[in-house]
Amino acid sequence: MGTWAIHLDLQIHYQDDDGTVAPRQITVKSVSLDAEGQPAELAAHCNLTGSFRRFASERITACHDPLSGEPVLDLPALLRQSYARSRAGRLEALQNDLVDEITVLLHLGRADGVLQQREKELIATYLCERQQALDPLGSLPVPQLAAQIGWLEVPSRAAFEAAAQQLAAAAPQQLQPLYALCVELADVREAREGDEQPALDHLQACWFPGAAL
Repeated sequence: MGTWAIHLDLQIHYQDDDGTVAPRQITVKSVSLDAEGQPAELAAHCNLTGSFRRFASERITACHDPLSGEPVLDLPALLRQSYARSRAGRLEALQNDLVDEITVLLHLGRADGVLQQREKELIATYLCERQQALDPLGSLPVPQLAAQIGWLEVPSRAAFEAAAQQLAAAAPQQLQPLYALCVELADVREAREGDEQPALDHLQACWFPGAAL
């Protein structure tokens, strides 16, 4: 189970507890998922009652786009699309698509125990460029992503090493700018005060064995 944070206006016909079906215009703010990951409940502001309430998706008997008036034939698909376009959805897609790169970069950024604002900005800029190459419409702006990076899980040493090994199969032209960024992260402070150098040594041995960088 889980929850999607979205913002979506809908016109629906909804069956209340007494069986009455009434039209409502709602603004959906979040969607709760069932055990199979299907939309089960919509948390929304209801224009009819002027209140915030929850709507069971199984009780929605009809649905329309309030702007075009067109019927929504597949509400679960529309909710998924809305989540995919949201900030949370785009961040989740980025984490799924670039999980190994994020793990390596966060480990380097936190090698001294503190992820500084400059490190967040460097990582966000790189990830935005990578995401734009994968999905131009789904990329997050650098300031938004930089603000979210500090909340991501801190990778362990084992996770860092596993991610580095996964990335070792990538083309050198992809690894070289990533390694250069790792060096830049290590040098944000005047002195390398943590695990920066051992982490860089591991990446060099894993990605560029025998090369002098």
